[in-house]
Amino acid sequence: MAKKQVVAIDIGTHTAKIVQLEQSSTGVRLINANFVTYQDAEDRHHVAQALDQLWGPLGKPPKQANLRALFNRDKSEVVLALPRYLVSTKRLANLPAATDNQLASIVEIAAEAELPFRIDEAIFTYHDVHRTSDATSVELISTRRSSVTDYLDLLEQNGVVASGVTPSMIAIAEVAANSGCTKPTFIVDIGAMHTDFCFIENGVLRFSRSFRLGGNNLSQQISSALNIDADAAAEEKRHISADAEPTAAWTTQLISELQRSIAAANLQREQDNSDTANDTVSAENPTFSTPEAEIWLSGGGGRVPDLATVLETELNIPTMLWNPLHAIEQHTDIKIEPNRPEVGVLLDEYGDTLAVPLGVGLSALNPAVDVSLLPKETAETLTQTARQRQIFATAGLGILIIGGVLFGGYTLQRTQKHRAELVDQRLANYAQPMAAAQTQLGRELALTEMLTHNISPLDILHALSEMFRDRTQVAWTNFNITNLNT
Repeated sequence: MAKKQVVAIDIGTHTAKIVQLEQSSTGVRLINANFVTYQDAEDRHHVAQALDQLWGPLGKPPKQANLRALFNRDKSEVVLALPRYLVSTKRLANLPAATDNQLASIVEIAAEAELPFRIDEAIFTYHDVHRTSDATSVELISTRRSSVTDYLDLLEQNGVVASGVTPSMIAIAEVAANSGCTKPTFIVDIGAMHTDFCFIENGVLRFSRSFRLGGNNLSQQISSALNIDADAAAEEKRHISADAEPTAAWTTQLISELQRSIAAANLQREQDNSDTANDTVSAENPTFSTPEAEIWLSGGGGRVPDLATVLETELNIPTMLWNPLHAIEQHTDIKIEPNRPEVGVLLDEYGDTLAVPLGVGLSALNPAVDVSLLPKETAETLTQTARQRQIFATAGLGILIIGGVLFGGYTLQRTQKHRAELVDQRLANYAQPMAAAQTQLGRELALTEMLTHNISPLDILHALSEMFRDRTQVAWTNFNITNLNT
């Protein structure tokens, strides 16, 4: 089995993260990771330079058109994460019953009336298909085309072409599915500017939303309350408890948003059950109570001291800080095997902030996850490029085979000719000794002929016949002569 490598990139407000996964016959390994920071996310040139530094430990980014890639059996691709706040979701219910091939066309028609922006400005896909005997429902995922192209342009400035764009909530759900997520789980990924809330049940994403509250808001509150600059506030928030001022005000806002999110997740779950269920569904999918659920915190904002304890007390839901690297290593065969010691140190320190890039990579390696917001024209270009590469590779391989056959035939002919010349040369060296040997042999044969008695019985008979002309006087017995007169 050829190796497949996936480089997953998460471009955040102030931090860009990268995770490299490798899939082979022995399984999946995390072999590399890195992150870079930048102050102004609006300065695209500065962000592009930071992304160029992001490739440092990975070497050069994979190129799709170089000569080595044409004949390399190992496949390498780059997949980009798209933040949840740039994505819109909507459940499309009561669609006609259809096969998978028919469903794509049906969703495309139905989406035109449901998209929150113009169809020519949108990129959309769907997932979470629910079927009954007479109807189908899906969750529509859409975003503005400009939102995606802005991120793709940042990569293209470094000569990198992404082969997929994965929404962050899909990535989080994929990591959760590989982290032993058996109970209804609320995953709260707190970033710098936004927080992603995902409800996972039975390893499936049931609900997600993003709200504008993150680590930057906490830094601003601390900076204003303590009259310190932003850098000092960012450092200070690591030491102030979640229930202590001035952090407590931020924690209160977070709790309020989480309560709204949990209520919306409950409502969405009930609607999904009523849309897709028959009379037995309510028994199979009972509405859960919050004590059965869990909250997993991730992201930089999840590190606020005592935040998990405060949330568990206020929401009455077990809460913990989630490190996806440790979780997947414990519950799956995925190995964390960094190829350099410094990468291992980075993973130990920042592993709880890598849920999104890790999930993007795992989604790319999972054929069952087919959710990408890559523009169609970009996907078609990649497909055409891949076909051209296959044609060039096939043609190149054919040329190599023909050239090898011709070269082999020419080499064989030269070898045979050289051997013939060598034999002729050796025979020429033996010509004079052979002539001398033949002459000597002729002489010896002549002498032997001269010394050999060549008298046959007929010769003896003829001689005796001459000696005894009266044959009646002679009797022959074994050449013994007997005189008949005596």
